[in-house]
Amino acid sequence: MLVRSLIPAVLFATTLARPAVRRTAPHLRVHISVADGILNKTTDGHIQVLFAPAGTDPLEDTDVTSSPDYFFGQNVFGLATGSSVILAGGDGESTDFNVWGWPNVSIDEIEPGDYTVQAFLNPYEKVTRGDGSTVRLRFPCGDGASGIAGYGTPVTNAVNFTITGNKQTIDLIFNNITGPEDFTGTEIGGCHQGNYEDTDFLKYVKIRSKILSHWWKRDVYVGANVLLPYGYDADDTSKRYPVVYNQGHWPGSNGPLGYSTNVNVSSVWNNGTIPATEDAPARDTPKMIIVTFRHETPYYDDSYAVNTANLGPWGVAINEELIPYLDSFFNTIPKPYARIQQGGSTGGWESAASLIYRPDLFGACFSSYPDSLDFHRHQDIPLYDSANAYIRDNGSSIVSIRELNENNTEVVLATVAQENHWELTYGTSSRSFQQWDIWNAVFGAQGYNGYPLEPWDKVTGEIYPAAVELWKPFDLSHWITSNWDNSLKLGKVLRGRIFVYVGTADNYFLNEGVAQFQSRVEAKGGAGWANFTYIEDAEHGGIYNGLDVWVYLELLQKWFVDHAPDGKTPLSPSVTTSAAVGNKWADVIAHGGHKAALARQAPPKVEGKRASVGRWDPGVKLEAQWFVNGKPCGGAFAVKQGSKVSFSGKEKGLLQLAVTGRKRGYATETRKSNRSICS
Repeated sequence: MLVRSLIPAVLFATTLARPAVRRTAPHLRVHISVADGILNKTTDGHIQVLFAPAGTDPLEDTDVTSSPDYFFGQNVFGLATGSSVILAGGDGESTDFNVWGWPNVSIDEIEPGDYTVQAFLNPYEKVTRGDGSTVRLRFPCGDGASGIAGYGTPVTNAVNFTITGNKQTIDLIFNNITGPEDFTGTEIGGCHQGNYEDTDFLKYVKIRSKILSHWWKRDVYVGANVLLPYGYDADDTSKRYPVVYNQGHWPGSNGPLGYSTNVNVSSVWNNGTIPATEDAPARDTPKMIIVTFRHETPYYDDSYAVNTANLGPWGVAINEELIPYLDSFFNTIPKPYARIQQGGSTGGWESAASLIYRPDLFGACFSSYPDSLDFHRHQDIPLYDSANAYIRDNGSSIVSIRELNENNTEVVLATVAQENHWELTYGTSSRSFQQWDIWNAVFGAQGYNGYPLEPWDKVTGEIYPAAVELWKPFDLSHWITSNWDNSLKLGKVLRGRIFVYVGTADNYFLNEGVAQFQSRVEAKGGAGWANFTYIEDAEHGGIYNGLDVWVYLELLQKWFVDHAPDGKTPLSPSVTTSAAVGNKWADVIAHGGHKAALARQAPPKVEGKRASVGRWDPGVKLEAQWFVNGKPCGGAFAVKQGSKVSFSGKEKGLLQLAVTGRKRGYATETRKSNRSICS
């Protein structure tokens, strides 16, 4: 979960909810051409045009809750030097080829006035993955998978323009490319995952992942920022340290202790002494290694640290390639009791998932305000029970972001619909590099089109239950309870090893998923099976349980000591067994990969005068047409997936049914049945 800026309600009211438009620009067009030297080959991609208040950098504020900009996006195909594209209109339906805008779908709906306008291009590379699926994606280059204006992407100048409401054309030229950061380190792989220079305590590591490179058919790297404890001596291999794996968003060159506290964390760490306070005397800084991963992907600023059908075997790359490399290079204790997973938000889910899927590698997780642990509440969406992700049965909007005002009253900052529609301006087919789309990519299977099989229609919010069903291996509550007392024995294996904290006023409703998770695991294991902390009215953010950073790190250090072989409660080898491993790459790709997508499909089938309409991906809208002796018979008619239809005509001969499927992000396809004798 990206921590978006939280703003006062009054600002929300004046920016996100715009006043009614009295006068619009029904004939406004944006004409964009490509200067020489910008594209070295014909390129597919996604253009985004931002209209900001005059004199404002369009990139100054692009947050969904606060941006004053208008956003417009459009896919482009075959763009090359000397060619051009025109963005105009926008109908809210054909997002694959036409304009999609936010907060107004059409460019025609921009209010007349003075604007600063700029365009950006995310160029896509065509890649055929290891399972045979082909996609077009932007591969990030040390920028943390920026959704707009990332390194190496074409941009236009920002120009001032007055929209009058009459027929007008804005001319823009892709005449520059954002340059990659000046990396100065000695790591391999150029700009992918960054390239930084070591300091005394902070070391940067990057390796080429064999399994990811094989999957993506190109070199893919995975990196880590390694914070060493005060007094660390690389040559003294007799003195070894436990490791905290700090999960979270793209860290860049920042150290794992880069979060905000009331002390200068870095200087304290480097000095080795925690200053005395009223509550505690001076003492040594904890003696542990802290690792944060760098794993930007073509869908997001990190991979969610698990194996997924759309992003690939990142769980293997991190746990079986990178961590063993770190163990060989640094003086770690390579044992489960000496490895803790921790993180907040996205990192909260990652830390929990890493332990739950790999209890053989890690001892415990300390997970703060994690992304949805149970999909009965995906944020505030009852995902298994609702018909629509945007609208409740009573017609009210489902909220995505809230905050408490000075009167402790909940204020809505954005709805689920607003966020998803904003994401569409960044990219279709879950390629926006934003939050809802990465959940689609991580939790979802591959669609028949090769992209994530989205759980609902991004425009209307209609939920596809068959797509949601495929999310269940990543519903951590479902995974644990369905493997409670089978061969994985997760009820025994994970008891006492999961620690979760969340505020009851979490800005993204993540407390609801935690409560669902707690209810289901405690229904199996009783109160105390896992440790849960709820802080009343606490919002999103902060350190586990609201602790001071040093108190928290000392808590983790105590866990290491207590669960060591000579500790008070040693971690038993019986609960760190490889028999409990989940999220295995072979299982993930068999469940949600390209072959599984193909297996979901089937053509129509005629038997006598009855026919099935075939099998299609969830969300595909179908239209059928009967043929007799190769000629159309009657008109085309809409049919529903899973239905059967009957031929009522009097014609005789060879009967055949043709069914045409249409869905955003999919090529329109007509499938024909076998021929059956109709007499």
